[in-house]
Amino acid sequence: MTVYNRTLEGQLNDILTILGTTKRSLWPFWERYGELVTCIGVGDLIPSETGGVPEDLGDDFAPIAIGAAWGNLYSYHFHPTGDHHLAGIDHADYSFVAAPFSVGAWIRPTTIASNVILAKYDAGVGVAREYRFWIDAAGHLNLELYDEDVDTTWITNQNGTIVPGQMQFVVATYDGVLVTPTITLYVNGVAVAKTDTETGAFVDMEAGVTPLTIGCQGLTALPANEFHGRIALPFLTGKCLIAAEVAELYAITSPLVGLC
Repeated sequence: MTVYNRTLEGQLNDILTILGTTKRSLWPFWERYGELVTCIGVGDLIPSETGGVPEDLGDDFAPIAIGAAWGNLYSYHFHPTGDHHLAGIDHADYSFVAAPFSVGAWIRPTTIASNVILAKYDAGVGVAREYRFWIDAAGHLNLELYDEDVDTTWITNQNGTIVPGQMQFVVATYDGVLVTPTITLYVNGVAVAKTDTETGAFVDMEAGVTPLTIGCQGLTALPANEFHGRIALPFLTGKCLIAAEVAELYAITSPLVGLC
């Protein structure tokens, strides 16, 4: 049995070791107040609400300490009323052209109604879509890759459904293979049955100018498919995590969200 570091910094180091060093970003959510959510990697986030106005975390995001042993990491509450989301930037480390990546977070959705967890995906006026990690209106976990220049998609869809009201660790991995991607979805450290759907002839994503967002997709002034519920410990990395690594991440982070 693997024995993990028992200090918070040690646990975070264990997580970062698994995520690797290529295009790695981890948002620990260790802020309770203020208008900045810092990143281990690139790209701090701005807590935003209606119209893209910055908002203090303590006012609308209701940070709650996760993990009684630590007390200084938080989950944030996202609600479509008020357009609560975290607004990021456009950065090369968030684009994965002909390259693998993995994305994940702990989530506790309140309702199931097209909840985006993390995205670099604008289907609005700018129309610059790359990928979105989300729960669709039927409650299925999805990772969608979008090939904008030919307007085609590759969607991997969980056959089962996410459970509202429960804290769950969700991860999607993409192997970086073009034309016929392999995407694996995990819930609580275990790969789940899934279905792949290609619309048109998907080739690859293009690096667009859409900023990364957590809790919605699109531009921060016009957020869409907003998450309703709590998110903790979101991450993104330019590595296709293998099953054993996802299971390790689940084991390491479970105490950090108070589940063991």
